[in-house]
Amino acid sequence: MLKGPNVGKIILLNTPIGNLGDLTPRVLEALQKGETFAVEDTRVFKDLLNHLGISLTGKQIYSLHDQSEDIQIKKLIDLAQGRTLYLASEAGSPIVSDPAYPLLKAAYEAGLEVDSYSGVSSPIMALELSGLPPIPFHFQGFLPREALKKATLWKELSYGTHIFFEAPTRIEETLDQMSQENPELQVALVRELSKKFQQVERFLAKDWELIKSKVMFKGEFVLVVYNPNASSGQQHHQLKKLAEEILNQGSTPKNVAKLLGEILDRSSKDIYAQMVKPER
Repeated sequence: MLKGPNVGKIILLNTPIGNLGDLTPRVLEALQKGETFAVEDTRVFKDLLNHLGISLTGKQIYSLHDQSEDIQIKKLIDLAQGRTLYLASEAGSPIVSDPAYPLLKAAYEAGLEVDSYSGVSSPIMALELSGLPPIPFHFQGFLPREALKKATLWKELSYGTHIFFEAPTRIEETLDQMSQENPELQVALVRELSKKFQQVERFLAKDWELIKSKVMFKGEFVLVVYNPNASSGQQHHQLKKLAEEILNQGSTPKNVAKLLGEILDRSSKDIYAQMVKPER
């Protein structure tokens, strides 16, 4: 789509996750000179501007939160036509920390330009401090609240490093459960990133009881978890899927070969060829 000189623009502003010294010059200039902003909590955003000594005069500040209806997103898209709308996070990335995705999706569909002024992001900072392998890593957002869903997640966790958010009121129970369901997981528990009481604890899940007394269950938590076993979660899921296919579709030679291939870590084609090889 061709973009003319009057096409609107949305710029994501990554703000400090705790230490105001992490604010980048480009984001600071945008906060100072920008006129139209969308934020999750207008009160928190105004407090940030006050801390930075930035006047609220002449600024239009609109709310954008998880419960924002389509009508609010349409209003913001209309506001961005022919001007710059700054999408500011309370802390960190608007996409990671706040519910910005529906607005950005609508912006692209409306032909608006989108840009980002980078800054500190808590998942990346937690990954850096975790001491766990950075590739591959998966950002999973907030953990499910339901105990059964979390138990399944720990049992079937795929290979690699996974980054989660968890509430301070649930983090102890979450780690209690993890240590029971998958004790060999490697863990970094990161608290209050970039703030005065920043804390990083690295341990095996099975050693959680030895670590627990060191942790104050207050503040913002990021949980970084590494599963070194490439087959445990993924293979369990695949075996279950193949077994269900055999039950539903019947035990054809090809289906059985696939299942045996997963179990024996061999080529299903070779197994199939061996199964159908005529007797001499």
